[in-house]
Amino acid sequence: MMRFILSAVVAISVLLLSVQTASAAGTILPGLYQLHDHGEGNVGPDYGLRVDSIGALFSVDLGSAYVTLDWDGGTTATITGQVYRVYFGEMWDVDYTITGITAVGTLGFTATGGSGTLTDPSNNVSAITGLQNGDGDAFVFLADGHRLTGDDDTPVGRGWLLPPDATDDWLVRAELIPEPASLALLAAGGLALFTRRR
Repeated sequence: MMRFILSAVVAISVLLLSVQTASAAGTILPGLYQLHDHGEGNVGPDYGLRVDSIGALFSVDLGSAYVTLDWDGGTTATITGQVYRVYFGEMWDVDYTITGITAVGTLGFTATGGSGTLTDPSNNVSAITGLQNGDGDAFVFLADGHRLTGDDDTPVGRGWLLPPDATDDWLVRAELIPEPASLALLAAGGLALFTRRR
């Protein structure tokens, strides 16, 4: 019987996870997002960050790269983690703060600035700074499937970086990371329901 209950709890947890993910389609709510290579970059393999000014192309998926965007609904957000330098096989640390955020309903946000660092394996630090486009945006994070054919819902982040004479930019897809506490609470509720029915 215990095996049945555990199987039921696992099934409910998977179901709740899929419902939470589905409910996020077409919206960006405050939370923690895992970033992925966009797939529509115009050089080399898919990438998440291109910094031509230092001759570097970075993936947020390859190797052991893992990068998150954390937004609490306020006027700042952070991008942190490790990116993979394509063609060189190196892991670099990234720490970038997006500033001047304005929410766009439930579709996400636009931002007027940003700054941060890229640190190579030898601990050499390169500064990266946001550059505003013609609309005054230095970073846009919207659930609009930007440059994803036939997809109008996937959250996409894109941002521009100094200097203006090189292609330095972010181009990422994003996936909401469910809060472990929320999933645990929902799973516990499912377990209580099964126990009470029994």
